[in-house]
Amino acid sequence: EAKVGQLESKEREVEYVSNVHPLVQQALPVAAKAAAVQQDLVGSSIGRGDVIKASFLVFLTGRPAFFLGPFGVNKTGTVQQLVDRIEGAVLYDALMSNIVSPEQLLVDSTSIEEEPTPSGGKLIRTRDTLGRAAAAHCVFADELFKGDKRVIDAAIDLAKGDGVRHEGTMVKTPLRAFIAASNELPDEGESGAVWSRMTIRVLVQPLDRAGKKALFAARRKRDRNAASAPLTITLAELDLLRKARPYVDVPDSIEELVLDLLESLRDESGQDFSWLWSDDRRVGRIIDVLQAAALLAGRATVTKADLAVCEWLLWDTPEQLPVVKAKLAPLCRTPLLDAEELVNSLLAPGGKVALVLGGDLKEATKAVAQATVAKDELAKLRAAATATDYPAFDALTAQVQQALTDVLSKTIGRQVTVS
Repeated sequence: EAKVGQLESKEREVEYVSNVHPLVQQALPVAAKAAAVQQDLVGSSIGRGDVIKASFLVFLTGRPAFFLGPFGVNKTGTVQQLVDRIEGAVLYDALMSNIVSPEQLLVDSTSIEEEPTPSGGKLIRTRDTLGRAAAAHCVFADELFKGDKRVIDAAIDLAKGDGVRHEGTMVKTPLRAFIAASNELPDEGESGAVWSRMTIRVLVQPLDRAGKKALFAARRKRDRNAASAPLTITLAELDLLRKARPYVDVPDSIEELVLDLLESLRDESGQDFSWLWSDDRRVGRIIDVLQAAALLAGRATVTKADLAVCEWLLWDTPEQLPVVKAKLAPLCRTPLLDAEELVNSLLAPGGKVALVLGGDLKEATKAVAQATVAKDELAKLRAAATATDYPAFDALTAQVQQALTDVLSKTIGRQVTVS
């Protein structure tokens, strides 16, 4: 039976690969590179994994994101660090309350030109050179709703991604990602149209005690390794992912699950989600974000696991988030999610593996047993998974294999290889 299961698994994998669009096949290795950059950033930006993943989703979809959180939770710093990892990308970030006019947002310089008239006089005209936000690949508009209305309107025009209107014509811009942030939402009825355009919405909370302790360690590691070259990805590679994203397959079953979820929220009595069902623009963009999430996870097809990003798409006020999470939880349960939780538990700080690698060799036997069981359980979960999740399972298995190798090497006192 085990051999039959392996053969069937292999057949599903071959069929999966043959059905993948060529552009997606080309993009999948780049997606693995993007995942590595994300993981590296998560290690230095403690507790800001959601901000990092959401920002990558913006680059792949072109849909704006909004980060809601108090001052001091590193919203701006995380975006700056991310853009620093994108070779060739230009970031424009500004406090919108300090921008007093659309020209200050979009115009880099203004020149005065003189032109003689037939009557012998002179015609004086000014000519603007666009720059600033209009020349950036990523715009970070901090404290968005505290800006002048004209400035906010100009920023939203820019966020559409099809250029900005200047001197009577549409001027194309290089913008790939528009990201906004604030410590508050707009008043009811105020800037409602702007808020509705913020497709991806992430609530950013201060770190808890454990997070703050991890922050201390991350800062020490960052300062000590300042000279080492960080992992990067190029703007052209992100553009390839963006080009491939529309070709990620979305099964009918996923679309039906999304519609079931929307109807369930609409009929929810505890909160008012009627706005969500009525917002066809937002509903349509859900699929875009799901495709991007699948591609960044190394998959050519959207699966139930990708529905987790709907947490960032389906709320209008923070009070609605618990309801959204409760509705999503049973929908997202997959063998891959079980596998990720298994590996996270194995490698958790304070776990047997971490204790041994930290020098507590008396826990070695238990650590080896735990890693071995995890490896066997991963194989069972992979057999129950869809072929689209195989690359993710392979990566998780490699992590467990490396943990087992490291524990044995630490215990024996020399490098060993585990097959």
